[in-house]
Amino acid sequence: MFLDQIRKYNPDLLSVALEFHQSKIIPPSCFVIDLDSVAENTKALVQASNENDLSLYFITKQVGFNPIFAKEVCKHGISKAVAVDWNEALSLLRNKIPLGHIGHLVQIPDCFLEKMLHAAPEVITVFSIEKARQLSQVALKENLQVNILLRVVDKDDFIYSGQTGGIALSELERSLEVLNTLANLKIAGVTAFPCTIFDPLKNKFIPTKNMHTLNKAAEIITKHYAKEHLQINAPGNSCCDTFPIIRRYGATHAEPGNALTGTTPLHAMCNQPEKPALIHVTEISHEYKNTYYCYGGGLYRRSTVTKALVGKDPNALIEAKVLSPEKTSIDYYVGLKMGAKGKANIGDSVLWSSRAQLFVTRSSVAVVRDIRKGKPKLVGIYNPFGQKIDF
Repeated sequence: MFLDQIRKYNPDLLSVALEFHQSKIIPPSCFVIDLDSVAENTKALVQASNENDLSLYFITKQVGFNPIFAKEVCKHGISKAVAVDWNEALSLLRNKIPLGHIGHLVQIPDCFLEKMLHAAPEVITVFSIEKARQLSQVALKENLQVNILLRVVDKDDFIYSGQTGGIALSELERSLEVLNTLANLKIAGVTAFPCTIFDPLKNKFIPTKNMHTLNKAAEIITKHYAKEHLQINAPGNSCCDTFPIIRRYGATHAEPGNALTGTTPLHAMCNQPEKPALIHVTEISHEYKNTYYCYGGGLYRRSTVTKALVGKDPNALIEAKVLSPEKTSIDYYVGLKMGAKGKANIGDSVLWSSRAQLFVTRSSVAVVRDIRKGKPKLVGIYNPFGQKIDF
């Protein structure tokens, strides 16, 4: 999906990934992060957010909760992270990354409530009065104050399968009557997901109906509960291109993730301020009935890998068609079809790039710095949960 963009805008990343794999510095089924490009992408996002009067939290799930990545983003201007589930939150806390937002896509389980409250995030999202009541009870017991965001949904809002939930807009006023009585809680704002989606027919990002729901919810809260400025958190494809869109609809916060590695759907189509900073490298394992098979582990259900480059020499790489396993199967291996005259060898490197969600894969993550200086240095190799591994 992003291979052509890497060849255009970051060819050195491709060469380094190939060299490190062939030199046995990194294993197959490994995502390579260009830390220099991540730094530049962060700067671009910070500048664009300032121009649009937006505050940012950053996401690490796409790169496997990687602590080196997170610290680089903090260093260059986005000071706090968002944890979409408790595993990401625990990894961020373990690596002393400041937390801005917890609980949006995945609610905090009961057993982690006390720990997460003591982590003092700026906001915690709740999907229901029941979860807010649990937070209140723990906050009261621990003598803590909690700022909550309400995830609000309306009929016909766009919600991905597996992410369903929230307070119905039609029930919001009645819910506020209860929420307003809960001790040690303050309603800090509203959120939804996704607030923009990519329209392939128009080749651009467009706002979802969720954005309108957030505005209506904020109006209701301001009228009946809070007179002060509310956080309107509008994540979903957060990048330099979408910042003006969500700002026009009243957003105050965004949450870049894929933009930090230049891998939103728009980045696959055209040049953007954020440059590609992530590539996957694996290895030919065997050949069977005129199909080559490379080591898998790096795909997830929404991966859209269609082609790869195969070989050992960066100047003689051969393009191959990627035959992803069926969605019902585990990607132990990934098939490759070479062209009529194409031939691969066992041990050849296989390179591709796609939208990544490393925390749901089995791949390792190699962080490399100083690629732009021509002196690439491996910072470390990590598992999909941000823990350093030996290799």
